[in-house]
Formats: sequence, structure tokens, C-alpha cells
Amino acid sequence: MISINSDTLIPIEQHFRVSAGPGAGKTYWMVNQIKNVLHTSKRLMKTRKIACVTYTNIAVETILKRLGTSASQVEVSTIHSFLYKHIVKPYASFLVADYGLDAAEIDGHDDSVLHLKKVVEWIENHPNANKLKHPYAVNQLTKLDTNKRALIGWLSSLSYKIDNSNNLRIVGDREKAFYLEERNGKIERRYLNKKCLDILETDLLGYKKLYWQEGFLDHNDVLFFSYQLIKKYPFILKVLQAKFPYFFVDEFQDTNPIQVAILKLIVEKETIVGIIGDEAQSIYSFQGADPKQFHSFELPYIVDYEMADNRRSTNLIIDVLNKIRVDIRQNKFRNVNGEKPIIIIGERVAALKKAKENSKNEAIYSLSRDNITSNLMKKEIGGTSFDDTLIDQLSDIDKSGSSNHYRSKVIIGCVKATELAHEGKYKDAIKELEQLFKEKNNKSERKKEGLKYLCLLLKKYDELKNNSLFDFYSFVKSEIKPDISSLRSGAPKTFYEDHSYLQLALCVRINEDISKNKTIHKAKGDEFDNVFVVLKNEKDFEFFLKTNLFGDEEHRIFYVAISRAVERLFINIPSLSKDDLPKLEGLFNIIEV
Repeated sequence: MISINSDTLIPIEQHFRVSAGPGAGKTYWMVNQIKNVLHTSKRLMKTRKIACVTYTNIAVETILKRLGTSASQVEVSTIHSFLYKHIVKPYASFLVADYGLDAAEIDGHDDSVLHLKKVVEWIENHPNANKLKHPYAVNQLTKLDTNKRALIGWLSSLSYKIDNSNNLRIVGDREKAFYLEERNGKIERRYLNKKCLDILETDLLGYKKLYWQEGFLDHNDVLFFSYQLIKKYPFILKVLQAKFPYFFVDEFQDTNPIQVAILKLIVEKETIVGIIGDEAQSIYSFQGADPKQFHSFELPYIVDYEMADNRRSTNLIIDVLNKIRVDIRQNKFRNVNGEKPIIIIGERVAALKKAKENSKNEAIYSLSRDNITSNLMKKEIGGTSFDDTLIDQLSDIDKSGSSNHYRSKVIIGCVKATELAHEGKYKDAIKELEQLFKEKNNKSERKKEGLKYLCLLLKKYDELKNNSLFDFYSFVKSEIKPDISSLRSGAPKTFYEDHSYLQLALCVRINEDISKNKTIHKAKGDEFDNVFVVLKNEKDFEFFLKTNLFGDEEHRIFYVAISRAVERLFINIPSLSKDDLPKLEGLFNIIEV
């Protein structure tokens, strides 16, 4: 392992792996190394470029901005965008025969979608439909709302895995194959049985083809088709190798096995590969990332480097980070002592108020483990009796018929649009409402309707935000979508009356959240002067007291959270055992509120 810092330039014609802890300046280093290659390489010429892939669009923008005028010879993008642009889009027509893909209709890639009509069509035409028996016969699966809800949950979870023969197969999470049912006053999960799922799994490819034949690709499909294309048509690799003699991958610990397999195929000849990352910041296992891949990734004569500086945080924050971590002891680059990190014991809103007092009312960024807590922090709401499954519950309980399903879709869409707009995501908010006006064939007309009703929702927001969900439904039916079905007696009406607009709004997820209150995952790669980390219980604090950074992803998640802090770090926990206090007093000030 060779030690370097963010100003070190390394040889440009060697594969490399750079291990860099939080705040080490790896983006700064990578941009300088790219410029070094641009200035000294004899293999680029005018038509060849450096490929630089990273994890988020925000990271792409940061790298492009730092490259400045040098960016013209660098292809900076997310891995999905790179593969779509250079493999899927130009060569998709080669897959028409194998996968029924309508290459002419492909226009980018998006989040996965599910259309109930396609689910029904797939099951009715399934090659093993005759093996589906009671209580999951074809008619029972396609006509009973409970079974359809379970199918929707399962099919929405589809992804791809590499098997032992290096082939891709489609898999679904069977834990998602359930519907909610009320029994004895309790809502319980009911699962589709193993035999039914075994039969359906024999033709998951047939299900995917129903979308592909209309030119729809989700992000996972981009990986699938990229892998199939380069395996079947090796000349594509030669084209990529000719275009990109250098291939740098930032945040490598967040890549999944399919991405790694594709990268290994691309770099078999002449392309120099550089990977930059940190196993201790691998927090995306739910997307297939494996932290061990970073150090197990091997290429001939790859050189290992380590950046041990922390250019971001004060000395006292780095002391906390070094207490948790044993593989890299970070150097105090700024060498500014700063203020001792503070543990604030007590209710989170009161704790946030105390943190603001201690930071001289400078901006504080709260980082939470889950979406609903980050939304509670946005609105500074205390308490614990909030349920992050309410959108799913409403969708489930309001599906006793197609008209009721439409009703819940409209209400959920209006809630999402309103909350997105309040976070400055106007484009996403209008897009959410556009989906409710599909009867208008003209796209500009749908957009116009979306904008009109978004303005109305925002105008009435203060009036509706503290009312019941039933009141919100009544407003939407009266002013926006009169065609949604009426709420009469029964479980759906009770749900609307017993829950507030606010309770549902707290479940809305904001992609690429730019607010001061976000989830830890959405803060990855960023930094803030003052960080307030929200822990929900004492067990969460095990990331510090019983650290298992390389064996427990939850510990890595909270390590990522505290390492975002530049000047001040606050950790809020509802309660803390007195036995633990002596272990903390040297590194933290402890306050109770």
C-alpha cells in the first residue's frame, strides 16, 4: 500500500486502486489525476477520451465543474448513463430477435414501472399457466385484488443476478409477495405460496418482454442489456476500448456485481482502470453493492494507494472517526481543534433547538436513517407514532375495485406533488400530476393541467395541511378530479377519516434531496459545517460503542453520517445508559434536554 495525499500525481499507465477515507479529498485528487492524464498521455489524441463514472448526478456535476475547460475530453456520467449511451442505445437493435425489444421506441431509462394490465396479460399467457391451481389459479391471480396486490409487490422488486455460469437471471424478492389484510382489528401480511411463485418464476423473462416490446427500459434493464450485448458481440468491447483508453470509477464500493463484471470485460485489453472508494462507506447493499468487491477487484499489476488525510473535519471530529475505525487512521490535515462533538440526550426537536443554540444559529443539517424521520425533521415534528407504510396501506385498502384504485392513485399523486413542490422539486411535482391526466393525448396539455392544479394545491396548502385525509380527498374531488369515486361507509372511508394529510405527506420520498433535512443515504458524498445526526434508540449507538464497521452495514451508515461534519457534530439519542457515559466523556460533551 503506497501512501499518497490529495496533491499526489501517480503514473498514468498503471491500473490503480485508491482507498480514501471520508474527507480525504478524493474528488479533488481524481480531478487532478484526470488533468494529469490529459496533459501527459500520448494515447488520447483528439478522438479518444477518459471515461469517469460516478454514483450520482450531483457527483457528475461536481466533477464537471472542477474540470472546467478540461471536461471536453472527459466523459463524466453515472454508470447507467454511460452504458446506455455507449452500449444499449447504439446496439439495441441487435437484441430484437432475442428479447422482442422495440429499439426504435427506446428513449432513455427510468425507474421501474408496473402496469396491472401487463401483469394480467403475462399470467393469462404464461407457458405454465395450466399448473397454477387453487387458491392461485389464473382467474384467482388476475381477478382477486388481494392476489394482484401481492403480485405487484413481488414484480416491483425484480432485479438481475449473475449465476455461477456468469449468466444473468431475473430474480424477485419473495418477501415482497404479500397483501395486507385486517384480522381481529390488526393489519397482517398474507403471502403468495412457494409453489405459485416457483411456477411464475419460470417465465419472468416473458413478463419483462411486455415492457421491452414498447421500448421501456428501467435502470436495471440497462445493466442487463449491456452485459448481454458485450458478451454476444465482442466487437462492442473493441469499440469502447478504442474510445476510452482510461476508465476511472469513483465510489467503487457502491457498484454491484453486474457493473463490476461489465467493467472487467471492458478493460481486458489496453484500457487503464482506476478505482477510487472506501469499503467503510459502502451503504447500498439494497441495490446489490458488496463492500468486499472494492478490495477483491483484481487486474494485472494493479497498484494500491491509500489517502489517510482528512481535509474536511476539525481535529476533535477526526478523533471520533478514528475511534470507530482501525484500518485507516486519518491525519488531521487542517489541524484545527474546533469544538468538541456533542451528544444531546432527549426528544429530537428539543435537541435540534439546543444544537442551534450551540452553533450560534448557523445552518444545521439533520441526517436521519429513514425517510419518515427526515421528513419529521423538515417539519420539526416530535413524537414517534408515525408509520412510513401509510401510502402503501392506502393503496392496499383502497383497491376493492378499479374505480377505488384510481381514487387512491389520484390522492397519492396529489399529496406527492404538493410535497415535492414544497421542497423546490417543481418539475417532479408537475410530472406527478401529469400522470393523472393521461386522457389528454397532447403532452403539453397534460403539463399545462399539471401546472394549473399544482398552483391550486399550493394555494390551499396552509388550509389543508393540518386537516384529515378525508378533507383533502373532498377538495381534490371537488376541484381537481371530480371523476374519482365517492367515499361511502367501510374501511376505506374510515382510513381517510382516521388519518391526516400530514401523516401521508411524511411518507413522501424526495429524490436527490437538497433540503437541510435528509436521509443519510442522500447525504453521501456531501459535507456540511454543522451536522445533527438523529438516532432513534440506544441500539443505533452501537455503531460507536460496539463498532463492527466492516461487518455491519448499519454501523457504516452512521459512520458516513458523522463523517459529513466539517465544524460541529451533534448526535441526538432519546436516552442513553449511564454505564455508557464514561466511555464517551473524553470525546464528547453530553447534554440532556
